[in-house]
This record gives sequence, structure tokens and C-alpha cells, in this order.
Amino acid sequence: MMPQAFLSGIDHVQLPVTDLEESIHWYGEIFGFQVIGHYGESAMLSVHKGPNLMLWQTKNYSPVRFNKDGELKPVLFFSSGDIDNLVKHLKEKSVAIASFDDGGFAKFLKFYDLNGNLIGVMQLAGKR
Repeated sequence: MMPQAFLSGIDHVQLPVTDLEESIHWYGEIFGFQVIGHYGESAMLSVHKGPNLMLWQTKNYSPVRFNKDGELKPVLFFSSGDIDNLVKHLKEKSVAIASFDDGGFAKFLKFYDLNGNLIGVMQLAGKR
């Protein structure tokens, strides 16, 4: 017997930031995120599809990521239909790229946002 479906999806993901206005500008300039709500110390951003992104300015900042067998892993992964050009775009914007790998079934990109949060992007093979 299947449990009742109380959840309908993921609404938003939250990231800590050191400077909210600078981070809003960065996510807008780099990825095209638009502010859909500004709440003083936090802001909700939206991009084409998927869950929204909530940025929280915090004095007790620590970047979002975890360690698995000595490898840093991103907590957040975006999807892309043009990951190769995204890599070029990030390099042009001097974004710190941690890795870019072709896993066969998908390409995986890991980079650091301006706050040191490790972010991932993936593109499934054959998806554009």
C-alpha cells in the first residue's frame, strides 16, 4: 500500500549569503534569476523552471556543502540544456569552477558562488 501523497514537489531551496544585495545581483547576472520577493534579510529568486531560490543574509555564515569520503559535494544541483556554453560563461565571469566531468549518462559541473557555496549543474546525455 502506497502512503498518501501529502507533498506535491519542492517549492524552494535556501542558501546562506554574506551580502544579500550583492548575491541577488550575482545570481541575476550569472544565471538570469529574477527577484520575486524581497523581505529585508532574505529574497526569493526565480529562474525558468524548477524550485525557487531563497537567499538568506546571515552573520553566522557557513557555506552549504557536505563531505563524502573526502570529496566535497554540492547540496544544490541545477539542470542545464547547454552546459558547455555555461562553462564558458562562468569562465568569462571569473567564477571558480571546481570540476567539469562527463559521466557518460550526464555531464556534471561544480562551481562556487560568490559566497563559497558549492553548486552543481548537470545535463543528461542527449538533452539540449
